[in-house]
Amino acid sequence: MSFEGQDEKYLEPSSSAPQDGAVTEVLGSDSPNLDLANDPHRGLRMRHVQLIAISGSIGSALFVSIGNPLTGAGPLGLLIGIGLWCVVVWTASNCLIEMTVLLPLDGGFVRFAGRFVDWSLGMAVGWNYIITQLALICFELTSINVIVEYWTTTLNPAVLISVCLVILFLVNIWSVRWFGEIEFFISVTKLFLMAGLTMYTFVTMVGGNPLHDKYGFRFWKNPGPFAGEVNFRKVITGIFDSVSWATFAVVGPDYISLIGGEVKNPRRILPKAFNTTIYRIVGFYMTGALCVGITASATDENLLGAISAGAPGAAKSPYVISMNRLGIPVLPDIVNALILVSLFSTANSFTFVASRSIYSLAQKGQAPRIFTKINRHGVPYLSVTITLLVGCLSYLSVSSGTVKVLNWWINLVTAAQLVSWTVIAITYLRFRKGLIAQNLLNTDFLPVRGYLQPFSGWYLLVWSPIVLFFSGYYVFLPGAFTAPDFVFAYGSVFIFLAILIGAKVYDVIKHKKKHIWIPAEEIDFVSDVDHIEELTAASEEKRAMKSQTKVQKVSDFFF
Repeated sequence: MSFEGQDEKYLEPSSSAPQDGAVTEVLGSDSPNLDLANDPHRGLRMRHVQLIAISGSIGSALFVSIGNPLTGAGPLGLLIGIGLWCVVVWTASNCLIEMTVLLPLDGGFVRFAGRFVDWSLGMAVGWNYIITQLALICFELTSINVIVEYWTTTLNPAVLISVCLVILFLVNIWSVRWFGEIEFFISVTKLFLMAGLTMYTFVTMVGGNPLHDKYGFRFWKNPGPFAGEVNFRKVITGIFDSVSWATFAVVGPDYISLIGGEVKNPRRILPKAFNTTIYRIVGFYMTGALCVGITASATDENLLGAISAGAPGAAKSPYVISMNRLGIPVLPDIVNALILVSLFSTANSFTFVASRSIYSLAQKGQAPRIFTKINRHGVPYLSVTITLLVGCLSYLSVSSGTVKVLNWWINLVTAAQLVSWTVIAITYLRFRKGLIAQNLLNTDFLPVRGYLQPFSGWYLLVWSPIVLFFSGYYVFLPGAFTAPDFVFAYGSVFIFLAILIGAKVYDVIKHKKKHIWIPAEEIDFVSDVDHIEELTAASEEKRAMKSQTKVQKVSDFFF
């Protein structure tokens, strides 16, 4: 295993690669046969990128577990809590857009951490993010059992997990274009589900239901905007629980950064993908929070009972409980089926991102070099394989109980996500410091600028650690402390610190480094830029020469 401090440059094999299925090592960027405009590794178009961002953003949490923070915070508290965290995610997007559009490379922000801050930080956040994605894969696979239990409890959970793992392998192992097309069409179902539930909320609240009940904003008045009696401590706790839920559920710009190295014409596509983050946030999470607060009461006995009993699938969805209350048949089953599709799509996105993170670390010598191997379509097939092998941990739910295991994954992911957001903020601020030190900030060096900088970077840096510190507050309540809860609430933080310290010690001993991080004057903004410029020129030339079809024009209009 190589542990050199400088990132190495890799690209994928050209179309002249062997066609017999033999695998090849990643080629260097100076490969004479490389067709930049038709690189098989860069197979994602605008519609793929937008839908992958949507797919990674919308999981079952938005339709099912959102009832949990609703019961504690009430409709207004839920809206405030999710809104607070959505602002944090938007500021992260403002940071990532500048770095990723300048250098759209495999590994995204994981690679930037090692390049702009320190080699050891890149290694630590890389493994932290991999742990996050692997835990999310296990969460989604475990959740699929919960969804199916809405219809039947006789099917062995291991059967569904096995089937899903096989399908995920087949979708991710072939080519990035194959993955992108499948994910595009599956993700469209999420859009229909979100749009359908929003329309359902509006129609039923004005009386379009079997009971002709014009309930409007009834639940905002009774039990009230904060779920009953207004108590300062209860309101603050409820809002913070909503923020904690949002840290698990609201994602997106980090995925765009990570897939930047597999995007066709990234300088054209990525800015639009990042800039639409705010619309995804408002369109999905803020709208979803508003709709849930309208359709269901925070003190609804059926909702509280379903959550307490760990009811399967859509049975504890505020939307389904609303449908049952209004006497609407069939629709709950349709919602449950679409949630099932949504879960698979999200697991598919997590598999893609986790495998690319492993691949990126292997490129830098921070994971075994064997994971740099790719097939003839540019897919790191060994990284995909190991990702899904770790996904087999979802079989834990067979013996330990689905609800218990789900809580494990949720707690682990929440802390790990917050660590990643914190590192993104640190990375961006060092990136900006380097630009200033090298007199590049006030030039046209950056292809695109993020909003409200450097305020966005500092806002992200302040909020992420604060939420991380208090995310496991429930562990320290009187009589509530247990070792497993503490481990899953903060374990990923200790793993991150252990890797960071170990990698730093190794780096100091091996390379005799005296700096805590890379001096601003020495940050590398040059490597890979020429290649990206050549790729952009080749892609733009091909775009100008090739007329768009009507289908492509429609796709460009919407995406």
